[in-house]
Amino acid sequence: MINRISFLLVAFLTLLFASAALAGSSVELQLKDGSKWRGQTGTTIQVTFMQQGVEVTMEGKLTKVASLFIQVDGFLAGKRVKKTIFKSDIVSIKTIDDGGLTESDDEPDTPASRGPSRDSDDEQASKTDDDSPGVFLLPLEGTVGTYLRHEEIEEIGKHADKFGPGQIIVLKISSDGGLVSEAEQINETIFDLRKRHRVVAWIHKALSAGCTTAMCCEEIYFMTHGVAGSVTTIMGSSAIQGEEQELYIQSMVDLADRAGYSEHIARSMKASRYLCSYDKDPETGEVTFYGDLSGEFILSDEHSNLCFNSSNALHCGFSDGIADTEEELAKLLQLPKWREIDGYGQKIHDDWTKLVERCEDEVPKILARLSYKNASGSAQQRIGTTISLYKDLIKWHDRCPWPCRLMGVPEPEDLERLIEELRKQLADMRRGGG
Repeated sequence: MINRISFLLVAFLTLLFASAALAGSSVELQLKDGSKWRGQTGTTIQVTFMQQGVEVTMEGKLTKVASLFIQVDGFLAGKRVKKTIFKSDIVSIKTIDDGGLTESDDEPDTPASRGPSRDSDDEQASKTDDDSPGVFLLPLEGTVGTYLRHEEIEEIGKHADKFGPGQIIVLKISSDGGLVSEAEQINETIFDLRKRHRVVAWIHKALSAGCTTAMCCEEIYFMTHGVAGSVTTIMGSSAIQGEEQELYIQSMVDLADRAGYSEHIARSMKASRYLCSYDKDPETGEVTFYGDLSGEFILSDEHSNLCFNSSNALHCGFSDGIADTEEELAKLLQLPKWREIDGYGQKIHDDWTKLVERCEDEVPKILARLSYKNASGSAQQRIGTTISLYKDLIKWHDRCPWPCRLMGVPEPEDLERLIEELRKQLADMRRGGG
């Protein structure tokens, strides 16, 4: 009996000391500028640190202090993270409590360090709104390769880089698909972008190459009537078959594996002969996919390629939620409100769209002039006009390569050869007095 009491007493004291330790042990950190910060584990801090050469600030609870690093559990760019920060990278730390911000020892006395100001509630709310995490929104609309390209994704990424790593980039997708070669470039661009930022797909329509674009993102959200799938590779007017189809199917499987999706989803999106079903554990929510129809829930039978809607995509875990408005999406992203940092994504989308529309208007006119045989003027004048039109096509090809190819414009190097031949003809005519 005495031994049992002694055991319980030791256990109680151990638990008591452990609780006291968890409640917060004293910490002293030497900062880059030589100043010191003193506080406790378990308190909420605002820490600024260097990451990939850029200063990043986050708020959260200081959960651990080791010899070389600290760990903070909080929000970074709107995403809940447990961040390990090396001490050598820390620029500054502020302790956040009911009395305001307590800065490091050598920080100057500022309104922030003295506690809350006497601003009105509206002014305080405005400041909170201004400091709330924001997003960069890039619309991706139309045919892949023509209107939807990797260049705009690269550009929004470089723009987000200016604000530091960990930014939220929302790709709003509405596409029926397009060129395989461009889709492959888009995929690599998004995977590279994910190394620096949080990349989100918001789907209105993501078919074929539009779907692979969405699958490369870290998170996928559907609009209520959104669809995604049917990644059929078309050559001419029909789907490719045989060995070539198998190569594309394997490529899709590799992409799915890289993005964290089942190979059965990938195969059934590519070809109707591949089936897909799944079971879902009612307690844990764990999903198991099958390459046949043995699962409780059927996704794709032998009559069609797999195409998700918002409901079954969410139920099987292909998507992370359903949102029809920006405010609804903000809640799913765990943001206090929807706030676009700026309109840069919309601008680059609009600029490219307008350029393509001009190209699709002007290039057919140039091609029509080239095919007109009864142009007025001398032979030399007609050759000169043809050279000028070829030069115009080269300029358009440089600015809008895929739209030009789809309209039958020769490659720039072929146009250059034609120009050179015409110049030789023109020189011969001038020498001969023709």
